[in-house]
Amino acid sequence: MLESLCVWTLVTGLISIIVYLLGTWTHDHFSKKNVPHLKPVPFFGTMGPVALRTVSFPELVVEWYNRLRGHKYGGVYEFLNPVILLRDPELIKMVTVKDFEHFLDHRATISEEAEPLLGKTLFGLKGERWKEMRSTLSPAFTSSKMKNMFVLITECGKQLTDFLENCIKDKNMTIEGCKIEREGNILAVEMKDLFTRYTNDVIATSAFGISCDSLNNPGNEFYGMGRDFTNFSGIRALIFLGYLFSPKLMKLLNIKFISKSTGKFFRSLVHSTMSTREEKGIVRPDMIHLLMQAKKGTLQGEDNVTTNGKITKPKWEDDDITAQVVIFFLAGFDTASTLLCFASQLLAMHPDIQSGLQAEIDQTLKEDEGKLTYEAVHGMKYLDMVVSETLRLYPPAVMADRICVKTYTLPAEPRCTLKPGDGVIIPIYALHRDPDYFPDPEKFDPERFSDENRGNIKACTYLPFGLGPRNCIGSRFALMEAKIALVQLLSRFNLKVVPKTPIPIKITKSGLNMTVDGGFWLGLEQRVENVTE
Repeated sequence: MLESLCVWTLVTGLISIIVYLLGTWTHDHFSKKNVPHLKPVPFFGTMGPVALRTVSFPELVVEWYNRLRGHKYGGVYEFLNPVILLRDPELIKMVTVKDFEHFLDHRATISEEAEPLLGKTLFGLKGERWKEMRSTLSPAFTSSKMKNMFVLITECGKQLTDFLENCIKDKNMTIEGCKIEREGNILAVEMKDLFTRYTNDVIATSAFGISCDSLNNPGNEFYGMGRDFTNFSGIRALIFLGYLFSPKLMKLLNIKFISKSTGKFFRSLVHSTMSTREEKGIVRPDMIHLLMQAKKGTLQGEDNVTTNGKITKPKWEDDDITAQVVIFFLAGFDTASTLLCFASQLLAMHPDIQSGLQAEIDQTLKEDEGKLTYEAVHGMKYLDMVVSETLRLYPPAVMADRICVKTYTLPAEPRCTLKPGDGVIIPIYALHRDPDYFPDPEKFDPERFSDENRGNIKACTYLPFGLGPRNCIGSRFALMEAKIALVQLLSRFNLKVVPKTPIPIKITKSGLNMTVDGGFWLGLEQRVENVTE
């Protein structure tokens, strides 16, 4: 009996040691290099609070950043994966701009082999393939292209406000599928639901030439797929964390981030759109058209000169095209709607700022005889200040990342040499809330971005769309669709705090989306005097 107990004790001890070694085998990475770092926990690294849902992901990034105060950079562990967190703005500039060729790529959390529709996106592509794709897509986001799409997006904004106005005026109007409740002359609206329907329609018309009207037709498949695809809570959040923990294991288990139905939907949509345009000779100045040109090799400036001096054209597969549309959909559907949600709530919570913005909107529309123009939207300085401050407080991207592709020594003490494959992260959310760069950082103060004050913001501390050659290619588009929605909404409605409004704003701990539990509920009250189109 005693002998058997000793054997079991020995076996249990050996198993415990093996498990411990498996859960910590990378956790001496930074101590070996004499790099300041946060102490990791077996298996979890420094990700424990998010994995166990005790804090939100943005809060964890701030915690990492603050605990490394006094250092220009430091080490954290995404489970078993050691990553350098950059705190110093000059270091951030070196990595993302000056020495960009050493940090050309994003980290491939989800590989092309595991998920072609994510791995082949502009975000996931690497090296020369990324350069080719960026060059191909850049013409779709120039100022001239934005002007061409302005009218289409404005129609979506008008459709949004007309629907809300009808909800208030027609008490017998049935509201199905949308999260809207009537409270007398005020509509209580869940703004995330409202704005994702708007951004969904914007993408449908500007990328595919499709009219969805997701408010009057709330059950349309286009919107349903978009909402499912951009939901990073629940099982989807666990899958993403699983890829952070061990991409190889997730690939071996064949666990997909994109469901088969979602992948099939987007492939079918892109292919049918291209076929219809080919058959009917339809030409639209949008992303689909550019990608069709690229596939045929007729896109101006797309040729590449090889090292042998021969001119070649990149070979385009159908999934290459579909993948770019998928990432455009993902960014446009969720990023702009997130910005609109936080902007609306902050304005409702600060009625003086809301009134100031409405005064600018009213004056601008009056000068243009009620017509909303591209030049007018981009000329509204206070609108830009409000949007910029919202992006400071609640940037849709909590952090940015790069991966070292050529050996590089960080120009800071202690010296640390990064090898190809080593990852770095830029803590955007934490930089935006550092009192050294933004005094009283929790305060919503658009005046930070006035003409007089904007120049005082330290370079590389305000990064809502990233920095350098791999910054967000669609930032102009996202800002334009957000500003159009705010102008049209505030010209016709006042935003009000209602009992269901989440105050104070607390980012959810249950997923990785930049959102709040229970939704962004606000009241919409029709203005007595307003300037409409």
